[in-house]
Amino acid sequence: MKALPFAIALLFAVSASAAAPKRQGPLADLPSAPGPVIAQIKALADDVWLNLGAPAPDPQWGKARGRSWGCRMPFAPELRGAFLTGEGVHGYVKPDGHVMDDLWFYDIPQHRWICCHPGSDVAHLEFKVNADGFEATASGEPMPLSQWVHAYENVTYDSDTHRFMGMPCSNTDYLEKTLKARRAQWLAGETLNHSKASPWFYESDHGRWNRLATTTASPRSGYGDALVYLPGQKRAFFRHSDEVWFYDSAGNSWQRLNPTGPPLPFGIDATSCYDSERDRIYIGGGSYPVTPAGANAFRIYDLKTNAWIDPQPAGAPCHGSNSYNTNVAAMHYDSAGDKVIVFRYGGEKAERGIFIYDPKTNAWSEDARGFPERFGSCLNAFYDPALNAHFFHVAGDSRDDGVIWVWRHAAR
Repeated sequence: MKALPFAIALLFAVSASAAAPKRQGPLADLPSAPGPVIAQIKALADDVWLNLGAPAPDPQWGKARGRSWGCRMPFAPELRGAFLTGEGVHGYVKPDGHVMDDLWFYDIPQHRWICCHPGSDVAHLEFKVNADGFEATASGEPMPLSQWVHAYENVTYDSDTHRFMGMPCSNTDYLEKTLKARRAQWLAGETLNHSKASPWFYESDHGRWNRLATTTASPRSGYGDALVYLPGQKRAFFRHSDEVWFYDSAGNSWQRLNPTGPPLPFGIDATSCYDSERDRIYIGGGSYPVTPAGANAFRIYDLKTNAWIDPQPAGAPCHGSNSYNTNVAAMHYDSAGDKVIVFRYGGEKAERGIFIYDPKTNAWSEDARGFPERFGSCLNAFYDPALNAHFFHVAGDSRDDGVIWVWRHAAR
């Protein structure tokens, strides 16, 4: 799709800004004015790595921490940045006394962290069960208490209604052991809603958490699922085990579909991305079980026909390894180059690299340059189509030593 002429694009942006209500909360002033990093990113040559260093800390809450098993940072185009959540070390309590069920936003233009939610304050938890059957603060705001033992691919961003979305995969050990006595006080005589529930939302326009009781039955959710919002369609794809569901944002309802085609050959924790050009979802490299050697671990869900497809591509990513899960890899659709890219940064050295799938030729190739040395142990990533750049938050697990790397596959 060609870019709008500058004058038309500017007029559109000004009109949209004038019509939009004032945003509230931690993200109220976004998008930020461009800082020095924007010029650096725009000047980045193809297939070159740029280390932006550590983002500026949030003035009150400091830095976001690294997260294992959480490759996806949901990108919010109108805010010009991406969200980060999910535990790393299970049940880790930060030095400030808050659990890592926190939520952060990386602001690209100012290269800084904004804390949306510092995490549950272990020493001062005062929850209740609200009318919809969800745990909430004393003021009634639904609150995701340790709902992502890891983020996996259970998180996405609704760009139509401007909200982070996540399907829960709770840290049951932490909730049922460490917090068991505390939770018993507010759960006494109450029943939590697990059967008619929306995803969790962080509403960026209002700066608050939310969850809704749905009009239909909701799917089960758990470790290593895949939630993918479909921009412009006002719905989200959700894969749990062999089930495919869609969440209708406008109607606050769920629908289960039964796709045709071959079943997926892997279990949980696959990486995935959405191809907006062909309206299909790529998913692969999952675990428990890993796809058997010699079989193809890269699959397609076609949204137009409700079908799973084994494309049987030429070549394979990761030098033939069928394991490129969310703890060792990330998968992005690069809209500028019309390519799917698997970044296999962890695990066995012989399986690492940057692997590129061309949907037009149905073939894999490898980027020879690969990753910089000392790239790090945990990776959280997103792609920004406007800058045509892939971003990587690289840090130790649950440590605040992260830096941001940027890489571009090819210029438009």
